[in-house]
This record gives sequence, structure tokens and C-alpha cells, in this order.
Amino acid sequence: MLAVIAKRLVNHCVTILMKIESGAGLMKRSNSISDRVVRKLGRAFSGIIKKIKASHKKTVLERLSKNEPIFILGVQKSGTTAVAALLSEATRLPATLDIIRSIKRPYSKILRNYGIEDFGDYIYRYRREFSRKIIKEPSLTFDYHDLRAYFPKARFVIIFREPKDNIRSILNRLKVPGNLKDLNTKEWPELNSSGAWRLNIDSSWLGHWPESYVDSLAYRWQLSAQIYFKNIDDFVLLRYEDFCQDKTGKITKLAEDLGLKVMTDFSDMVDSQFQPRGERVENYDVFYKENMLYIYKHCSEYAKKLGY
Repeated sequence: MLAVIAKRLVNHCVTILMKIESGAGLMKRSNSISDRVVRKLGRAFSGIIKKIKASHKKTVLERLSKNEPIFILGVQKSGTTAVAALLSEATRLPATLDIIRSIKRPYSKILRNYGIEDFGDYIYRYRREFSRKIIKEPSLTFDYHDLRAYFPKARFVIIFREPKDNIRSILNRLKVPGNLKDLNTKEWPELNSSGAWRLNIDSSWLGHWPESYVDSLAYRWQLSAQIYFKNIDDFVLLRYEDFCQDKTGKITKLAEDLGLKVMTDFSDMVDSQFQPRGERVENYDVFYKENMLYIYKHCSEYAKKLGY
């Protein structure tokens, strides 16, 4: 395919050069001919590059679709990094722990959500990360259906954490209290410096216009639970609290459920700190105050179903 494209490019350039040579004696027309040649070459190369990229994208997506990746999903700060890292260590399988390069393009989530950017473009752009056996990326939780379509042989793990504790952990990570009525992201360094995190506390692009940042985070937790319960047979469920009680046992059991072999002793890694540690809260009513209502509103039904 690429050879055919290259041959067409050469033939096109030869035709253009012949036109230049035939008009070489016409000095008064040389500038206009040169301008036309430059424009024509530019269009030709642009078209060829697009064809080559489209061909390569198709080849890459077809190849990746034959893989059998394991996606570790769940909202941020629910334990996805620790689980993915330990599963990778236990099975000696390569893992993607967050698609770091995509952080510079957080708006791509919005483009995909509204159909402006194709999900295949996203996979192709980060094909290196998608080529690994274990792929952990919390933001892909809301792209479950696209993942299923592009990776028909994939397995899915979803991790849940008690919603009040989960949201508290996110806010600790952002160094933001839980009881504010209004949140100006410019006043909080962690949010001001990260478009990805700003998007995570704004659920409007997901179709929910939040009344507060806690409302948004609670809605995202609810949405992840809805995805799980609507597709329950496609997921292996792991609760963060159960994982913390017996990390070695839960990772070993998870590997078995996924049909993987534990290849090494990873017990010396189970207490590694994979993410910044937050501050425990004794009284959530004090921590959240009126914002607690949003967590009850969005999360109570599904939290109960999950045993919380």
C-alpha cells in the first residue's frame, strides 16, 4: 500500500518538474509557476501523509483488536494504581499505570464524548500504552462501551471504594476541603495547574450540571456504578476495603479470576505507597457539611448494593 502511494507521489512530482522545465525560458512567468508548484507539492504531500496515516491507523487498530488486554477501571483514588501495579508484579506482565501523555490533552475526553474525535484516534495516538497487557486508566471507566467495541477480547476489572471516603481521598489529593459551597479552581494550586483534574471535578461534559464540586464527584461515582451494574457479567469486581484487608490474597484471587498465573512472590510490595496518602476523617458530616447531601443523593442506592 505504501509502495503504491510512494509511486504516485514520484509520478506527480515528475509531472510538476516537467511543467517547470517547459516554462523555464519564460522569466516573467517563473515566479507564478514556482508558487503554483509549491502549493501543488504542499497539497500532494499533505494528501499522501493523510493516506499513509489512515492506512497505518487501520493496521494498528486491527492488530490491537486481536490483543486480550486487562483494563483496570474505577474512579480516581479508588485503589486502581495499587491493584494494577501489584497484579503486574505478581504475573510479570507489562502494565500501563495511567496514560500519562494524555494528561496534556484532557479536552480530548470532551471531544470524544460529543463525537468530534473518534475513540479510535485516541487509541492510535496512545497505541504504545494500549499495547500492554494490563492497562490502568481511571478516565477510561466512562469509555467502557468503546473499549468493548475496539477490544472484543478484553477483560475488565472495576474497583470501588466507599463513596464518602473515595471523594475525601480525591479532595485530599487536590488539597481542597470538602465543605466549600463554591470552588474557584484558580485559588487552588493543584487544580489551577492541571486541566485534567479540573475536568474531573466538572461533570457537565458527562451530561450532569453540578451544583458543587462534591456534587460532580458524587455523580461520577454513581455513573461508574451504573456502568458496572448494567454490564455486571463483563466485570471482575474488587472493593478497595477488601483489598486493603488482604492485599496478597486479593491480588492472587484476582489473577486466578482473570486466568493469569502468579509468577513471583510480591508480598514485599503490598505495603508500597503507590499514591500520596490522604488524611483520615473521623466525622464525615463535619468534613462535608451540606455537601454530604450530594453524596447521599447520588451514591446511596449503589453503595448499598455494593455492601457499603
